[in-house]
Amino acid sequence: MCEKILFGSMPDGDPVYLCRLDNRKGTRAEILSLGGIIRSIWTADRNGNTADLVLGQDNLQAYMENPSCSGAVIGRVANRISGGRFTLSGREYRLEQNDRGNCLHSGSGNYAARNFKVEESGMDEVILSLRDEGEGGFPGDVAVMVRYQLTEDHRLRVDYRADAAEATPVNLTNHCYFNLAGHGQPQTGDHSVMIRADFYTASDENCIPTGEILRVGGTPLDLRQARPLGDAIEELSGSRWDYGGFDHNYVIAGRGFRLAAAAWDPGSGRKLEVYTDAPGMQFYTANHLNGLSNNKEGASYPKHCAYCFETQNFPDAVNIGHFPNPVVTEGGSMVTLTEFRFSVMD
Repeated sequence: MCEKILFGSMPDGDPVYLCRLDNRKGTRAEILSLGGIIRSIWTADRNGNTADLVLGQDNLQAYMENPSCSGAVIGRVANRISGGRFTLSGREYRLEQNDRGNCLHSGSGNYAARNFKVEESGMDEVILSLRDEGEGGFPGDVAVMVRYQLTEDHRLRVDYRADAAEATPVNLTNHCYFNLAGHGQPQTGDHSVMIRADFYTASDENCIPTGEILRVGGTPLDLRQARPLGDAIEELSGSRWDYGGFDHNYVIAGRGFRLAAAAWDPGSGRKLEVYTDAPGMQFYTANHLNGLSNNKEGASYPKHCAYCFETQNFPDAVNIGHFPNPVVTEGGSMVTLTEFRFSVMD
């Protein structure tokens, strides 16, 4: 079932809602209209004890002030655009340079701070929408719709759709931070992670792609076989691939809707599998968290206390011709699906 609850109000008085999805087997997901944020996902461990697996904030104001984009839909273009500029149909567009001279997550146009409209709240789903009128310097209007569905077999499905009034790059994702032991647990080093990728997109010191697509084999980025995350981060440390942890775009093997990644927590037995039809996935290990205040239940969120599986197109694809094309044509649509599947291992 879906329950719609008033969570607060935007500065202009627009109401912000929390939409609570419950299945009949004890799994719960909470979605905010602000940013389309996944605020909570409650699932059981091997002993039947439930915990919230998603990092988040205590109240509306804390979410609006939080720079981590915790749990939010990211758009119009997630990740980085080099130099904060791109050329489309012979015209150069200049964006905000909010990250070392580059544009990250669309700058002030980022959907994380926008209040979506709750279109529908069905028995097992909620549908959110917003109109992006070119905030941040992007061309034309885009109508965005995001559908969250919680199934009886513990899957949270996230359907994205963007309809463009004129040609524009679009790259939507969700910046959900997961800790399968529970959002307030400070460590994830013993969690095992697997990513189904033979290749990654190489980046410079500012995480801007060089255009190279390289093999993960023989590098610390090789997660094709499940590894404890602490061991993987330790191997990465001090290498030329180190960004304080993982912050890399993987080229997901195969095409269509398929398994992209998985994580396991040996303590609780919880397992997460990520399925998507997107070509890439940014794996990020919360390298910049520093115990930010106003977190849920007074929790402290230190560095590496969670991880993100950001299914996406490749970073800076609008400027690199051999990357998958991120441009939605005039009157066209971008549709993509990601699914987070939860289960328990013995």
